[in-house]
Amino acid sequence: MANPLLDQQRSLLAHLTSGAAIFGKPRAPVDPALAGIDPGLLHLEARFSHEKRMEKIAGVFSRTLACLGGERASLERAFAEACPPAAIGRLENARQFHDFLLIHWLREPPRPSYLPDLAACEFAFAEARRHGDEGEADDRTAIIKSCSAKPHAIRRRPGVVLRRCGFDIRALFETGVMEPPPAKRDVALAIATPPGAAEPGVFELENAVFELLAALDDWTGRRAFGETPEAQALIADLATHGLLEFRA
Repeated sequence: MANPLLDQQRSLLAHLTSGAAIFGKPRAPVDPALAGIDPGLLHLEARFSHEKRMEKIAGVFSRTLACLGGERASLERAFAEACPPAAIGRLENARQFHDFLLIHWLREPPRPSYLPDLAACEFAFAEARRHGDEGEADDRTAIIKSCSAKPHAIRRRPGVVLRRCGFDIRALFETGVMEPPPAKRDVALAIATPPGAAEPGVFELENAVFELLAALDDWTGRRAFGETPEAQALIADLATHGLLEFRA
């Protein structure tokens, strides 16, 4: 059975997220379901919704957007036209924008060339922050899971995000200064919030430690690190930085 109200709502959402409504001049929509609605009000609503969406994205990719320079406006417009919002959450919209940038950079090499690493790590920071915002619920889940874990077990701490990069971009986050440009070298990074810290940090890892953390999705016997004093010290150090948790 036809539902005129539902059809009108769908048409309205499709119109308000279209490039024509956001960037074009106010004009009556061609969809008959929207007949009689003030085109000027539709245009204002479309612009407002787009700007609110980009504010959420800018909150995640502030450094990346700053590096885009004069290309930023055209990319934001292309993104709006190619990727209508699929959800209202900040992280979901940031993920859409990140995916859009990666596809764009396959066609047009990024300038500066470290931009993909910068964007990937900014998104990783957002993922780590979300875990911190949901910490209370996650802590309850962790307690339940830890009760079922075997003694002397370790795992990667929930909320830790691992990234391999071709540029050493840590200084861009540690100092907030964009110059000098990061050195080109392969680095294995972890983004995590240490216990008691308000914000995530970025840590460089040895390749072997990176691979081990990547494999520790679930509780695993501590013997995976070995039985030497050095291995036990490494476990303690990783736990101090919020990268690992263990049961005695």
